[in-house]
Amino acid sequence: MSAPISPSSFNRVAQFGTSKQVTNPATGGKSIQFMPQFTLHYAPKTRTLNQVYALSGSKLMDSKVITIRHNPKVITNMLVQVPDGLYKIVSNSVDDSNQLNTYDYLTIQLMEKGGK
Repeated sequence: MSAPISPSSFNRVAQFGTSKQVTNPATGGKSIQFMPQFTLHYAPKTRTLNQVYALSGSKLMDSKVITIRHNPKVITNMLVQVPDGLYKIVSNSVDDSNQLNTYDYLTIQLMEKGGK
């Protein structure tokens, strides 16, 4: 059992949503647009050096782990907008125990860089 996470750690905000293909009326070109559905607070999770080295050169090199309070609306392949970019949820480690405070660990992979 891991140590409890302090409520003050959830000091960042992410938008969760899906994507929608839209057509540019001027050019007729198609692009993908992020469609936010809800907002949640999250806590970033720091990787150890061993974890960083293990991921080096893998397809998960541009990924990170964030922690949210358990929320059944969050599913794999959903998109997550955080200040440094748009990410896709590649893994959702769900805590569906009967505890009072439960947390889900989301592995998110960078899709496009942002910069708000």
